[in-house]
Amino acid sequence: MALNIFEKRIKAWEEKYGSLPPEVQHKINKLVENYDRTQNIEKTNKVLSISGGTKLVREFKGKRYSVTVIQNGYEYNGKKYKSLSAIANKITGTRWNGKKFFGVA
Repeated sequence: MALNIFEKRIKAWEEKYGSLPPEVQHKINKLVENYDRTQNIEKTNKVLSISGGTKLVREFKGKRYSVTVIQNGYEYNGKKYKSLSAIANKITGTRWNGKKFFGVA
């Protein structure tokens, strides 16, 4: 069985300096236990669900921008867009994650 990163570091420490004090070993064991537990958590994708008619407002470089959520997309300045990223790109002139730009991520 392969040693995890904490066990490898403990082994290297012990080879160079001798055994760890019991209280330090106890803390390390707890950290390893918590680390192992968090590595087994499945990451879930967050599904963004915003009701139609919702207005998303963002101020950028002193100007206020408003986007309306519509069925199958978004409306900005009277034009329909499939993604918030396309609107953020239009506003900023650079690539943005639209959900992050409008603060809904």
